[in-house]
Amino acid sequence: MLPLKKRVHVDRFTLERKAVIEGVQNELNDLGKDGWGLVSVQNIRLEDGRLFTVADLKRGQKPS
Repeated sequence: MLPLKKRVHVDRFTLERKAVIEGVQNELNDLGKDGWGLVSVQNIRLEDGRLFTVADLKRGQKPS
């Protein structure tokens, strides 16, 4: 498991989400430069109502 440093805590009524999404995108791009590739993204809702977004990453060879 590779946790992302960027935490996404956005109120569903917040109009400005671009900065949060760009932060996640930048982190995924940085991981890509280190050989990680995004495989899938899935939302998981727990029984208590909390929602998590899980990104599955696969590591290939580091780009030279």
